[in-house]
Amino acid sequence: MDDGFGNLALFTRRVLIAVGLVALVAVLLYLAGQLIDVLLLVFAGILVAVSIDGVSRLFARYLPLSRFWTLSLAFLLIVLLFVGLGGLIGPPLMAQFPQLIQQLPEALQELAATLLDLPGIEAALKEVEGPGQIINPLLEQFTKIFTSTFGAIASFFLILLIGFYLVMSPAMYLSNMLLLFPPARRGRWLEVFAIQGRALRLWLLSRLISMLFVGISISIGLYFMGVPMASALGLIAGLLTFIPYLGPILGMIPTVLIAFLASPELALYAIVLYFVVETLESNVVMPVAAKGVVRLPPAYTVIVQLAGAAVAGLAGVILATPLAVVAVVAIQMLYIEDVLGDEVDVLGK
Repeated sequence: MDDGFGNLALFTRRVLIAVGLVALVAVLLYLAGQLIDVLLLVFAGILVAVSIDGVSRLFARYLPLSRFWTLSLAFLLIVLLFVGLGGLIGPPLMAQFPQLIQQLPEALQELAATLLDLPGIEAALKEVEGPGQIINPLLEQFTKIFTSTFGAIASFFLILLIGFYLVMSPAMYLSNMLLLFPPARRGRWLEVFAIQGRALRLWLLSRLISMLFVGISISIGLYFMGVPMASALGLIAGLLTFIPYLGPILGMIPTVLIAFLASPELALYAIVLYFVVETLESNVVMPVAAKGVVRLPPAYTVIVQLAGAAVAGLAGVILATPLAVVAVVAIQMLYIEDVLGDEVDVLGK
């Protein structure tokens, strides 16, 4: 009889523990959903810290300086690059962006009018009250993107501040994070964090190379093709290349629309230019200049980007791929290696 009561008590205890864990996970997921913007802001700060740390490691390899000075030099270099680029290309871009925003609606209207002239298009749109039902949502999305871009200056500086504090005292934050895990597993988690940091550095390097190549190539190509606002359109293309696969498609849209204002032929040439640049970037530049960098499979990348868009909108799309890199490293090391006992080529290892 005592054994029966003992087994019942043990079973009840296990059920209560399981229910408590499920409730805890549910509460954490709810809080994460409510604080998703803050969490993404923190992760963006981590990316900044990883970037500064990567430049600092480069300085430390060639300069006999302490970590404090290499970090300070890295942060100063990044700030000077932003200031220098702003002073060099800022004035023409500030003159071109208002014109770009003003001409995008006109380009969409002209494109819609051209499409309506095609056979069968007008009949297909009879159920729609007018082209505005198609055009206006697109215009609203473009407006939101530009508005959020200029309205996020405060968040940008906050991200820089978070990244600077994280990279200046990583041991303090890391030691506090490790306290969340059992003592016997802290060494393994420390190894996971180290590999995740290396994987993020390599991924950021691949994005930087792609952004520079695409931005410069598109700007030069559009300039010689006679497309208006070539530098602004090239900058947009370069910045959006930070988002793998989907970014280049998004960056091509404003260029094609502006080129279409001049002529449909010029818009076609712009599409060909993008295709050539992206082909060279994927098959020549990255394999040669960025050998060994972290790149995720295309289908997997697009899926996580769509999931990021559904959860957090534009910020989710931007940060989905680096978040996926972190998740893949954790799954490979903590589940495939530790639980299943299989060997796997860990990203960044």
